[in-house]
Amino acid sequence: MKRLAVGAVFLVSAIAAFALAVPTVGSIDYVEGGASISRNGRAILSPNIGDPILSGDLIKTQSDGMLVIAMDRSTGMNGSITVQARSSIYINLGDIKGEPRTQVQILTGAIGSKATKIAGSPTVNVVTSSAVMAVRGTEYTVAVSINANDDGDSSQATLVTCTESKVAVNDGKEEVEVPAGKVLEKRPGEKLRFIPVADASVKDYTQRWIADEIEAFKADAPRALASYAKRYIDLSAEFTAAFDPFLKSPTPKKWADQDRAGAKIDPMDPSVLREKKEIAGYLLNIRKVLFIFERIYYRVDEISDAIAGTPDEKRQLKPGLTAADFLKQVKADRQKLADEVARYRYIEALYIERDPDGGVFSSDDDFFASPDGF
Repeated sequence: MKRLAVGAVFLVSAIAAFALAVPTVGSIDYVEGGASISRNGRAILSPNIGDPILSGDLIKTQSDGMLVIAMDRSTGMNGSITVQARSSIYINLGDIKGEPRTQVQILTGAIGSKATKIAGSPTVNVVTSSAVMAVRGTEYTVAVSINANDDGDSSQATLVTCTESKVAVNDGKEEVEVPAGKVLEKRPGEKLRFIPVADASVKDYTQRWIADEIEAFKADAPRALASYAKRYIDLSAEFTAAFDPFLKSPTPKKWADQDRAGAKIDPMDPSVLREKKEIAGYLLNIRKVLFIFERIYYRVDEISDAIAGTPDEKRQLKPGLTAADFLKQVKADRQKLADEVARYRYIEALYIERDPDGGVFSSDDDFFASPDGF
């Protein structure tokens, strides 16, 4: 309990005085039903049309929700992204060799996008746990499955449909181009494959696929949830082990104090170089765990809706732990995780500020988005 109290004191002071400039990626063009935005570990539960979306925001919709983001031209995209029902995504805006690079990370659910054709190299990537989509097209959807991979590596099945231009899909082993009118599926452990779908049905196929995946989950929900519970418990322990040394270091508080005071930082100062070396190790260790943990966490979130009020809540996942007990435990962890991850992401941003050449964080690796609850 003392560890959490110390962490919370630092976090409140750091976030309250957050001075680091965060770029805007767009604004809300339309919203309906249940939707929320998480920023710096705190939830905006009733976002409105015109509200800004910042780099690193988590956008989440409930079963009756939908949110449309009009993307800012600074992202390299001229168009909109639709966050469909039962979805959790976050958007990061970076800069590679002077060009904007926007990454849309899908944790659960699906997105749709419509944009003016992008010339040259793609500036927008859509990322799931099993594939990366380089967007060259103008109209497409990407969806991920609620189901767990039986191997326990957190990979989700991914579905890509394209209705205009094309999308390049890479699963780490091969790249396949999806032209207009085609549907591509990637399942864990399997090769990318096209699914025969009539041209007139392509736009509707995503929702049918999502519904089928939910029904497949419900057919054996206790087994699937037991797999998630084991992964969640193991990864939670790994996250705590990676986070503890970071929490005990005095350097994050020093950096936050400097940010609050608006101090100018010399990246080549010997003390700054020593601090960067220390913090880089902590951040990389945390990131390795969070890359997997984020997917498990948000799928458990999605699963809670699927079994709420059903007899499956009373099923035992292991001796002494029912499904209802496990979901209650995850919900109780919500704010602690939000606070700790907000702190991690804040210090990561301060690290990048001290490393103008990009260094160890110059790639487009994923990291955990702050949870906004159930």
